[in-house]
Amino acid sequence: SEVRISVIDQGPGLSEEDQQLLFKKFQRLSTHPTDGEKSTGLGLSIVKQYVELMGGRVWCESEPGKGAAFHVAFT
Repeated sequence: SEVRISVIDQGPGLSEEDQQLLFKKFQRLSTHPTDGEKSTGLGLSIVKQYVELMGGRVWCESEPGKGAAFHVAFT
């Protein structure tokens, strides 16, 4: 059985190119934060490391203009 946690937003969405960079260290994406937040580009790379250390997986599903869904799953 699988346990999955999903966070879904209605933000600007992510291009295919941005999704390729999303979980890499120090990446700044082409989309801008919705409330002007600052980013170091480390958050999701840290999430990916911890999730994989615990035997899970993490990924994002998104389309530009349609928000994004971030998923973490453990089996």
